[in-house]
Amino acid sequence: MILLETWNALSLQAAPVSHEYVNAIHSVATGDIPAIVVRGAYPEENCRLLLQRLFDRKLFVGFEKYGRGGNGRSKIERFDLGTSLGNLANNPDEFFAHSKQTNELYEHLFDGLVNPVHVLYRWLEQFSGTKSALTAHEPDGKRYGPAIFRCHMPNWGYPPHIDSVRNKGSTLHASAENRTQYAVHRFEHQLGGVLLLQDPEEGFASCDSILYRCEWNNEFEDMMETVYLGLDEPEANMISADKFEHYVQANSISTYEVKLSPGDLYFFRAECPHVIPKFLGKRPRITMATFFGYTQSDPEIFVWS
Repeated sequence: MILLETWNALSLQAAPVSHEYVNAIHSVATGDIPAIVVRGAYPEENCRLLLQRLFDRKLFVGFEKYGRGGNGRSKIERFDLGTSLGNLANNPDEFFAHSKQTNELYEHLFDGLVNPVHVLYRWLEQFSGTKSALTAHEPDGKRYGPAIFRCHMPNWGYPPHIDSVRNKGSTLHASAENRTQYAVHRFEHQLGGVLLLQDPEEGFASCDSILYRCEWNNEFEDMMETVYLGLDEPEANMISADKFEHYVQANSISTYEVKLSPGDLYFFRAECPHVIPKFLGKRPRITMATFFGYTQSDPEIFVWS
């Protein structure tokens, strides 16, 4: 266990992980530390080459119509490349059909490049002791999407929210009954991993995310509200920003601001409240994101998007 006097992330430059940090993911899962940040996990030149391919092939569907413009304002919060369980969980057939297409696309998408999915999985394993990180799958072999690329547009952001297959207060669009049928429901904790590929223009973003040292509790149920995420996007369950800020102040909740440069990677506890602040300017923030399920006694870590 890693114990720090203050709630600070474990921040490292990309290098072999020393023995004292080989189980650091457990300290994230228990909330002892807010995050693990790996600086330069995916070199900036690799980010540039990867993004060039994604945009040359016009893989962010809708970006050319709604996202590209002179004033930096988009009618939609983000453009995705990949499969989202959060959006499709209520329809397993559609979710696994979409995941199959994503896996087929990724088979050759990174040919000639450093595969960013493999990089994230390898870093996750280095902080997870003897556990194996693998793409989530069902007992019948159906695979989830291994990661998702998100092109976040300026002037949008996410208010306080949690991401959890188990927790009814999460952004997942699924009934309690539908959640339990997925193999990833078995894991005790849901964490997230995010690789930054492109940052907003300098001076136009306060930070990449804000993490809060508190668990989901019944008080949050009275703070929930429906948030519209833009054209063609589903509405989402989020925590009222004003009510949550009052709660944070009243309870002296510790926070941690994640600040990244392109090529930096971080792992955090997605099942706890976090915020993605709105940023300005004209340049999108582009990430590759995953969730993963963790249980201390389980030799496997399932990763999905």
